[in-house]
Amino acid sequence: MPKPIATSLKVIFAAAMLVGLGWWVHISYGWASTLSHWQTVSGAALAVGIAMVLVSHLARVWRIHYAYNQQQPTAFKRTLAVSFVHNTVSFLLPMRLGELALPTLSRHQLKIDVKYALATLLLIRLFDAHVLLCLLVFFAGSLWLEDLALVAPITLIVALPIGVKIVQLVGTRFSALSFASPLLQQSSTWITLYVQTLIIWVIKLFALATLAASIGELPINHAWIATIIADASALSPITGFANAGTFELAFTLPLIPLGYAAEPLIKTAVNVHLFIFVINICIGIVGFLLLDSKHSTH
Repeated sequence: MPKPIATSLKVIFAAAMLVGLGWWVHISYGWASTLSHWQTVSGAALAVGIAMVLVSHLARVWRIHYAYNQQQPTAFKRTLAVSFVHNTVSFLLPMRLGELALPTLSRHQLKIDVKYALATLLLIRLFDAHVLLCLLVFFAGSLWLEDLALVAPITLIVALPIGVKIVQLVGTRFSALSFASPLLQQSSTWITLYVQTLIIWVIKLFALATLAASIGELPINHAWIATIIADASALSPITGFANAGTFELAFTLPLIPLGYAAEPLIKTAVNVHLFIFVINICIGIVGFLLLDSKHSTH
């Protein structure tokens, strides 16, 4: 299939998911009824949640700034602008198309080699997936394994150096990964990146899970499970605009086998998703305002 046609089909599919979600919520539950659940959240709890998610975004800037500084010094303000815009664009655009914003903006704003930016992006996405998996197996394990819930995540963390070694070996065969060598040569470097990734997700998911537990009156461990899977669904190559539809589905389905009805879960997911949407739009605006329009690579 020609690339323009494939791209057009992806855009149509993503737009259909966004419109379909909005219409479905409207006719099935009503937006007024769905949004009324915010009355259960105190102003203080909402403020803390917003602050924690914003801190997680700043931690993402810290991670990118640290990774880029392994190749060359970069200005923190410009890195912040690039990271904020990338986070928003990658959230809004479907099918992971927004990921291209990071290497493009890094080249234009920071003079970072595109291949190094791509390799950095790939590595931090691998770390993202690993951290999310560790958190998921811990909270899912807590439902059935109780005191043994830590076994699976500890095993995954212990095996992490083996995974990094595999990435290094693959990098010797594929040039796209070889550019990440400055990030993998020293154990202290990739361990720092991993710890940064852990901090990002623990802070963000704590805020979202607490919010979901309050809105949906869920046990906190159930809220963690739903929130982890829902937020991780953004890493899927098949998503709608702003992860519309995918987020709600990923939030709802894991909890139905635990005896929950679908309707309150969907309403909770929609409200948490709106919370994420508003914050992403706000940091995107800040990022765009901080971009240096006069800066170029020439």
